[in-house]
Amino acid sequence: MPPVLTESDIEKLVHAFYASVRKDSLLAPIFATKIEPDTWPAHMSHISDFWGSIFLKNKSFSGNPMQKHLAIDGLTPSHFERWLSLFRISADQTLSVEKADMVHAMATRIAQSLQMGLAFNLEKSGAADNPFSNFGLRSSLRKS
Repeated sequence: MPPVLTESDIEKLVHAFYASVRKDSLLAPIFATKIEPDTWPAHMSHISDFWGSIFLKNKSFSGNPMQKHLAIDGLTPSHFERWLSLFRISADQTLSVEKADMVHAMATRIAQSLQMGLAFNLEKSGAADNPFSNFGLRSSLRKS
């Protein structure tokens, strides 16, 4: 039976992660364009709800992560790579090995899914510059 994350686990993870994000030279500027300093507690609560809806099935999250990410100018795969790296480190620091492994796997799937969605939306819009083209439909057609 897989380990069960608790609300406390998720809260510790999210707080550790965003403490790292806010100091990170690549991610901090991206987050600063969308999150005002006084709204960080609400953002962390919202993201804790997101992870709770995944791991606890508590249905406390409402929102559209794809739309939020589509609205971020200048987002590239390198941002997702750094996000995953910091998230993994935070999970390793705050969770048992078994729980961290479970979180790593889910975070990787979510990052991949978001990047595929970004690629699809950029392809659909006819965007000339698509930093996520390796994740999109045209990429998979080229491989065939």
